[in-house]
Amino acid sequence: MGKLNIPNNVSGKILSTLRAIESDLPTALKRLTHYIISSPDEVIVKNVTDIANAAGVGEATVIRLAKTLKFPGFKEFQIELVKETAGKSQQLEEQILDSNIADGDTHDVIAKKLKIAILHSLNENIHNLDERVLYPVADAIYKARKVFIIGVGNSSLSALFLKNKLCRIGIEAFSEPMSHFMYTSLAMLGPSDVVIALSQKGGSYETLKAFSIGKETGALAVAITNNPVGKLTELADYVIFNGNEEGALQGDSAATLTAQIHICELLYTLVVSFNRTKATKTKQLTLQALSKDFEIFH
Repeated sequence: MGKLNIPNNVSGKILSTLRAIESDLPTALKRLTHYIISSPDEVIVKNVTDIANAAGVGEATVIRLAKTLKFPGFKEFQIELVKETAGKSQQLEEQILDSNIADGDTHDVIAKKLKIAILHSLNENIHNLDERVLYPVADAIYKARKVFIIGVGNSSLSALFLKNKLCRIGIEAFSEPMSHFMYTSLAMLGPSDVVIALSQKGGSYETLKAFSIGKETGALAVAITNNPVGKLTELADYVIFNGNEEGALQGDSAATLTAQIHICELLYTLVVSFNRTKATKTKQLTLQALSKDFEIFH
């Protein structure tokens, strides 16, 4: 097993951490990890022996996984997993539905599955919120000379959403979908600026290169991601974890996009709260610009 970039504290993010490292684990740990991810409700009530038997591994492997995640032992791991899964019990309707769309699903079932996936991602967002991260990031955005938001692929939609929200209240915010222009724009940032990268997996080349360029200028580096062990997380000064409920073929899922936008809207709202009067006046100016009539149109 190669070196894993495990944070010192994965409390509240055990399942997302396991999903992120599963493919890099040796066979026994991978088998155990798959079992825990698929059956967390069983893991929180079973002892080490029962979990080992259910996963088809040795008891030592169970202890090893807990310590890999930097818990003193299995009991501490189990306690934190109980906290993480608390409040996530589903209604009867939800218990018989899975977020992955299956062949033969009716339109009604598909609609319900999509709703559940989105609700799960939002609940995970709320569970992961950390005021020690949110408030310093919002304050930095409020005071920044410039804010550059990075997003590639599906995440570019969330990046554009945040850029537009911040611009409407007078924040100099930028987002560039073309990598060439993105890199050159980021190189012009400085210590008075903020660079924000949105990336569900935190592993795309363009995002990592852009984020590195921005961070090297001295700008505050903020990552919004679902991956606690990715390179993006390692580079960031602050990390905000967004929720996720994706199937294997849902890398561009509505649940992911909704979770990202939820975090973006939260940051925007916190920034507005620092000076509501100024934000209101600025937004009124942008509304006037949008509603103004010109003679050319008459």
